[in-house]
Amino acid sequence: MKLLLRRFAKSTRGIFLRTNIARNMSTASQPSRSTSEELFEYTSGRWIYNEELRRTERSCPFDIDGLTQVLAKTSNRPVSTLLSLAKLSEGGFNRILEATFDDGHQIIARLPYPMVTPKRYTIASEVATLKLLHSRGIPVPKVLGYDTTVHNPVGVEYILLEKISGTSLGDRWFEMSNRSRKRIIEQIINIEKRIFQIHFPASGSLYHRQDLTDGERYSHVTGASSSLDEVVVGPIAQHEWYYKERAELKVDRGPWSNFHDCFTAGAKKELKWCEIYGKPRLHVERYLRELHSFQKMDPAQYQELLKLFLKLAPSLNVEARHPLSRPVLRHPDLSPNNIMVSEDDQILGIIDWQHAVVLPLCLVAGIPKYFQNWGDPVSEKLSKPDTKLPENFNELDPQQQASVKETLQKRLTHFLYAAGTMIDIPDHFSAITQYNAMLRNRLYSLASMPWEGDSVSLKRTLIEVVQNWPLTLEQSGSLETPPHVTQCPIEFSPEETQECIQQYDTQEEELQELISMRDHLDIDPQGWVPDDDHWEKSREMASDIKQAMLEHAAKTELTRTAILDHFPFDDHEE
Repeated sequence: MKLLLRRFAKSTRGIFLRTNIARNMSTASQPSRSTSEELFEYTSGRWIYNEELRRTERSCPFDIDGLTQVLAKTSNRPVSTLLSLAKLSEGGFNRILEATFDDGHQIIARLPYPMVTPKRYTIASEVATLKLLHSRGIPVPKVLGYDTTVHNPVGVEYILLEKISGTSLGDRWFEMSNRSRKRIIEQIINIEKRIFQIHFPASGSLYHRQDLTDGERYSHVTGASSSLDEVVVGPIAQHEWYYKERAELKVDRGPWSNFHDCFTAGAKKELKWCEIYGKPRLHVERYLRELHSFQKMDPAQYQELLKLFLKLAPSLNVEARHPLSRPVLRHPDLSPNNIMVSEDDQILGIIDWQHAVVLPLCLVAGIPKYFQNWGDPVSEKLSKPDTKLPENFNELDPQQQASVKETLQKRLTHFLYAAGTMIDIPDHFSAITQYNAMLRNRLYSLASMPWEGDSVSLKRTLIEVVQNWPLTLEQSGSLETPPHVTQCPIEFSPEETQECIQQYDTQEEELQELISMRDHLDIDPQGWVPDDDHWEKSREMASDIKQAMLEHAAKTELTRTAILDHFPFDDHEE
């Protein structure tokens, strides 16, 4: 299979020019007047499989006249002065509209898609987060108005924001000079430093007290306004806590006042879901199903792993006095696409704080995805990389030159973020560079995420904990071992350990093959492409890959079944 993929990659190389990092937030055309269909439906790209489902998820009808009235009232201007209401962009969870008045004043309206849940928490939490950050001088959009219900003239939930000038960093990131990259990274770290200085009494999501109902628990954020407008930490609003039937579960959603309760709450939520709603199912990733001979995964096996995690958790507790247990707020997706910059490389604003949460530093630490380069030998050392082009650079073909430049850029960005964090946010740097801290981070994430047939990843991480026991944490240059911990509370036999590691490694190999295919098809994990031309070419290439697999790789009936019935780029039930 790997050899087939390499041959196919070579034969199709150069068919596509890779789109930039901002492609998932494609800017739609902006006519002076948009039709209702343009405003209601998704128009910023296509999907090569399950397209009808993706479009249905993103269909968002609303009352246009009602929105224009709300926009006019919010801006204290007559409706007649509203020149245009046009779609600005479309993300994974929201449609972004831009209203322009005759004096040049502009307002951004964010309307959540129907699939966003829970909308009340999601809207209210983002509003409170933005208002708190704005009040502390952090460059974020100013909230002009919002409604967490559908009982308004617009007919849907919404947030109205002041438009931030400038352009998306994602439009310039790959072409920036090293000096410009350094300026940007320095500003990002400075902003994160200021956010990290905000004190939070507990972990959870942020709200205005007036947006929580009687009986919903919350903790006051000191110095965050007063009366009903006060910002508080309340129930967590992350999507995975309400995914499918999870919204109906009676579980502890926070706020959590200590590390242990926060660390274990997600696993308890998944354990409850498995007990009530769990059923045997195929692995969610179609490309991995052949590894399991197309057998359905039993949630009972996952429940046992969650119980092992909960048995282990007290021994992994981080005491309140330890810096890594301190609740901090981080942006949920600090990518170039969510950073607005000026022509002279000044950060004007950071947008899209939906699903931002406050969690212990140990559980949110890390170099942001688009700025890290883990896995690269040079970046792993955290030493300053060489930014000079190799002597034979001019002899390389354009694609090789682009690859060399990209590698140098990634190494420099990774180093700049790590070095700047070490100086300005030492506690965060300590978490990033401590294996035992990041292992807690990964364990928490895996135990909290919705179970969809993958039990191998959590089990492999539990084994990693056993193999590296005890997971001591560094504090002020010394090691701190949790009290009364002598031996690991859980264990796995050598045979079970070896079997799981082999399964996990094979699974990771298969996932890398899948990622390679997506790269060659120029699609994202959901099969998204930016336009009709890409859609046609990607669909054709997917068909060619499938046919090539049938001709050269289908040597067993199992593999043939995988290609015919579980090909990852065909329409399928979800």
